[in-house]
Amino acid sequence: MKKSLADKIEQYLKVLIERSENNEIEIQRAELAETFACVPSQITYVIGTRFNETVGYYTESRRGGKGFVRITRIDDAQVRAGISRKDFFDFIDQLLERQLVTENESRLLKYLAVNGFREIPSELQNQLFSKLKCCLEDFVQLP
Repeated sequence: MKKSLADKIEQYLKVLIERSENNEIEIQRAELAETFACVPSQITYVIGTRFNETVGYYTESRRGGKGFVRITRIDDAQVRAGISRKDFFDFIDQLLERQLVTENESRLLKYLAVNGFREIPSELQNQLFSKLKCCLEDFVQLP
């Protein structure tokens, strides 16, 4: 059975990810399109439909002359790792009660957690909340 161009591009990207040290690659659409003799929108289509959070990938991109697409494979443990927004808010409230942050800082952190991560998938938000909590613990020098 003959593979479609989209199948070939997907397979190629998966091999690159598998061979990478950190399950992450950074590519340029134009270069990859040239490799496969197609238009960059074909690359965008493949990345958008076959490398998304529902199948275990996180993608980010920047368009323009020095633009790139970064594709990261996330495993189930990474998806499950993290804390919820509620847990993060509870942590901020604890810092406020202990007077390790001010009321204004508390409101700012909560505002950023709600509005800054709005378009990020919930699994990744949980990882970000966990990382932020670790950073805050370090910042306020919690044991």
